[in-house]
Amino acid sequence: MKIHTTQNLNSLAGAKSTNMLSSNEIRLNYSEQMRKKDLMVTSDSYESGVSFRAKNPIKDAKKIISSIKKTVGEVSKNPQPESKKGDSILKSPLFDKILNVAEYETVVQASIAAVACGARALTINALPGDKENNAYASGHALASGIVGFITAFALTAPFKAGSNHVMRVMKQNLTEKTLQRLYPHLDMASIGTDAARKPIKQWRDKLGNIFTDDIKNCSKLPEFKQLGEVSDTTFSKILKVDVDWASQKGKSFNDVVLKDGRTLYDAVDMSRLGFVVEEEGMNKAQILFKDVDKEYLTKLVADAKEAKSKWGELDVASVFDKDGKVVDFRQWKDTSGNQWKLDLDEVFVSSPLETFDYRPRITGKKRLDNKENVYKFTTYQRNGIEDSLGTEITDEMLKAEARNDVHTKLLTWGPDLAFRIPIAISTVALIPWILKGAFNLEKAPKKEAVEADKPPVGQVEDVEFEDVSTEPIAEDNKESAVAFKGKPSGDKANWFVRKFGELYGKPLIESESVANFSGKMAEKTSKATQHMVTAGSFLTSGMYVQQTLNKKELDPEKRKTLAINQALCFFIPTIAAYTVDHLLNNWVKKREYRYAGLQDYKAEMAKIEGKSKEEIEKITGGLSNRLKGVRILAGLATFTLIYRYATPVLITPLANKIGDWVNARAAKKEVDKAA
Repeated sequence: MKIHTTQNLNSLAGAKSTNMLSSNEIRLNYSEQMRKKDLMVTSDSYESGVSFRAKNPIKDAKKIISSIKKTVGEVSKNPQPESKKGDSILKSPLFDKILNVAEYETVVQASIAAVACGARALTINALPGDKENNAYASGHALASGIVGFITAFALTAPFKAGSNHVMRVMKQNLTEKTLQRLYPHLDMASIGTDAARKPIKQWRDKLGNIFTDDIKNCSKLPEFKQLGEVSDTTFSKILKVDVDWASQKGKSFNDVVLKDGRTLYDAVDMSRLGFVVEEEGMNKAQILFKDVDKEYLTKLVADAKEAKSKWGELDVASVFDKDGKVVDFRQWKDTSGNQWKLDLDEVFVSSPLETFDYRPRITGKKRLDNKENVYKFTTYQRNGIEDSLGTEITDEMLKAEARNDVHTKLLTWGPDLAFRIPIAISTVALIPWILKGAFNLEKAPKKEAVEADKPPVGQVEDVEFEDVSTEPIAEDNKESAVAFKGKPSGDKANWFVRKFGELYGKPLIESESVANFSGKMAEKTSKATQHMVTAGSFLTSGMYVQQTLNKKELDPEKRKTLAINQALCFFIPTIAAYTVDHLLNNWVKKREYRYAGLQDYKAEMAKIEGKSKEEIEKITGGLSNRLKGVRILAGLATFTLIYRYATPVLITPLANKIGDWVNARAAKKEVDKAA
């Protein structure tokens, strides 16, 4: 049996899966035109869960159940999940650890900057030219990275640590008004009174499910495979049936007989079975039978009846019990009251053994995204009990999550931006001292230029570009995790972190004005991290330009050239950084989806292997923050490497030429005026 991926998690516009049907393979069809029509769909940019949206969607378009007629062929003994390039990195424990500290954005940025400065030093040393000056310039770059790392860690990490301490340890102490704003799905009656708050583990949401603050961390399922594409291991471990496949070769799956004499139809466990529905204007929907929404199934059956399909004969009422739960499919009735037979050729299985690709667990129910004004499939939190559906993720929850994300970023970046100019000034003063004291390096004195060696009018000598930013850092080590991430118990967290939480984190987290500003910013953009990096570089570059223009020891032409250099070394890389970040957006999403799938695969396998809840929690716990970390790392790496490596190495020479051209043009005008 050939096993292959049926559809990528982030299938984009026009993408075809291996389950795409030919005109002869569709049982429920609505016309040749409907089958061949290309549906423009795109994956949703999500925070910590996965959802899908459609471009120009139709709310209640015709629905087609995917069906491919297959007989039993060569069934492989063991599953063969498809590995992809980069999986080894995404699976590595080191990558997990880096993602766990990625929320310390200013510190991570400084650590990337330090690496970039080290690479810049190596590049400068490799360039031809005066070795003494090259050594000084490379030492300058290295010292800049070191100073940036130390200052960022010392001046910004404690603020983030204090904020984390509040959200992880002091959450019970937040006001009811704050908790309602942060978590609109929280059942306030479940938290206890102000005088005696219950432990967070006892909190519940408004549907009675276990409360989780990972609002967008939705429940996901292994990508569906048809019965004819899965291994014998999936049949035995997931579907709970034992078959001698060699004796069943060539049969329809409806006619397969087990070793104990029962039929596959009568014995198969339906908990992982479902169908795939194609709908105009929406992504393909993979839905477990046990999850299907009643309203959605009613519309699906109505469409099937219009198409004179067998699904149109199904009595929808027979599918659900008095509590609204789906009963075993062998109890489903047709409109005449007789047993309605499910065709196994239309059945798919969701098996963690077969794939690393996971997709959201949906019911077919759709919601209108108010922000983007499009319909999306509704997703559910992974807080369901005993594999039941979790809490429905609503627009209100998504809006709160976006606001909360920006709010916590502001608590980290606010101090960084406030310290940016003082840090830049101190860096300029400290670097020459560090170079001389630590590396015994001094700037080589310029040789006196005789009259014959002076450059022509309109040209200036090359000037050295000062670092335009002194960005921040994070080392992935146990010491930083202990000092700044906060412990489960407030008593065990060190005094320093607790005080930052009490005096800085809690007041600002409870601040309505900061929350309102965060909400407005979240409505405007999903790239708050990138904007913060840009704001920091703008402040630093502006300070350098201002200092340069006030350097009286430089002649006016040199001042102008260096100021132009420094200004362009902000604007050009900023444009380049946003462009590259935009181009990498889909690539980053794919890595994020893939990482989510690999983590869910590990958790599913841990369940199958009978591991404890604690071991499984280690895999899934904090997954929301790690998924955010993928995007944070990508954004910070793009902007910081362009600002701190590409700018000095590639853009500075170009900026110098532009400055020379401006000065030459001004000088020519002076000469013409004098003539």
